[in-house]
Amino acid sequence: MAHKAGLIVSLLLLASFIVNLGFSAFMPIFPYLVLAIKGVLKELPELAMSVHAYTGALEFGILMAAFMATRAPTALSSGVLSDLLGRRKVMVMGLFLYFVSSLGFFLSNTFLELLISRALQGVASGMVWPVAEAYLADVTGRWQRGKTLSSYVASMLIAELIGPSIGVLIYKGWVMLYGPVDYLAALKSPAIFLAVLSLASALMVLPLPEAASGSFNRGSELGSTFKRLSSLMKSLPASISRSLKVIYFNGVANGFALGILQTAQAIYVIQYVSKDPAFLGILFTVFAASALPATLLSGYLTDRIRRRKPIIILGYFFGRGCLFIIPFVRDPLIFLLAVIPLSMTFGVSMPAMRALQADLTPRDVRGTVFGIQQFLFNGGIFAGSILGGFLTKILTPEIYQLLSLSLEGIIIPFWLTGLVGALTTILFILYVNEPS
Repeated sequence: MAHKAGLIVSLLLLASFIVNLGFSAFMPIFPYLVLAIKGVLKELPELAMSVHAYTGALEFGILMAAFMATRAPTALSSGVLSDLLGRRKVMVMGLFLYFVSSLGFFLSNTFLELLISRALQGVASGMVWPVAEAYLADVTGRWQRGKTLSSYVASMLIAELIGPSIGVLIYKGWVMLYGPVDYLAALKSPAIFLAVLSLASALMVLPLPEAASGSFNRGSELGSTFKRLSSLMKSLPASISRSLKVIYFNGVANGFALGILQTAQAIYVIQYVSKDPAFLGILFTVFAASALPATLLSGYLTDRIRRRKPIIILGYFFGRGCLFIIPFVRDPLIFLLAVIPLSMTFGVSMPAMRALQADLTPRDVRGTVFGIQQFLFNGGIFAGSILGGFLTKILTPEIYQLLSLSLEGIIIPFWLTGLVGALTTILFILYVNEPS
């Protein structure tokens, strides 16, 4: 049984690495593709004299929101379906949709086409990652779960460490082969790599044994599943029920903050730090390189000390203050250094939080609970992405006076994100309890 569980974990980690390698290769180029399709970019970005990136901030935010608008309800329903039908079936369908959406990016020539492809990618993501987390939690014991989920997050981070450089190399190689004239095709080229790896990941998951909880009748309606989950929440001890509710609220709030930050940071980098796509590739690589050791250490420590909460709090505190400093940084090297503590916050807290959530929930509804958490988190990102795009577009050209200081409007999205992070940290400290 242990050997079988080890094989399942290994295949899931490898599949996660493969598809995230393609995804992370595409992401450094994606903001430039949005600006090109909008018409803000009319040549290769590194050849442009200037890029008024903030004029495309709202469209970029809408595309981020479209991903989450489809990912959130899909994550909710796919968690339930995986409890009813089995994890593997849902994951394979999701990975195939990753392949289809990647082809859609390469074929897109209008904002609407790009929007449809991005929304389809959100469906794919919602069908894969919450279910994979539940599957991993199913096949591991409680005090192996932290290491396993840390390894899962680490597989993503290793892909994000390597992928951006591959994406930039594909883009640069396309330009060398075909010249700078068709800049739109060059910006789309990493999508081909994503399509190939998505299909490879689907083939990797296909041989896995089917996993379903077996506690629900396969003919059950989704509504009855939620009724059972609601009854379960009411039957849990008050401290555990309250802890799950706070984790859910923090999921919404942290997603909201992340949605603002993702949109504002990409536009800020292009507008003020560097217009070359290679720098965004380096930024993503540095982020992953900083988060990776923190992630591995987090999983080891939580299982070793048999506590999750202290590690999560440490992660929350570690880098949130950087959000108040980053919007003042224009030097590329200093900017890279400034995001390191922020990325370590992500690396330390995320796997420990997922392990804590698994500890709090019974196995037979774990897929559903993971799906609900993803639904709330992604719903927060949806709202935050739209607000972040709107704020970045209208505030970037503005200057505001604070006492004797003249502050650029671009700082507001970053500071808002930092304040939301402080709120979630306080709530987590006060109201979340670990099971004994």
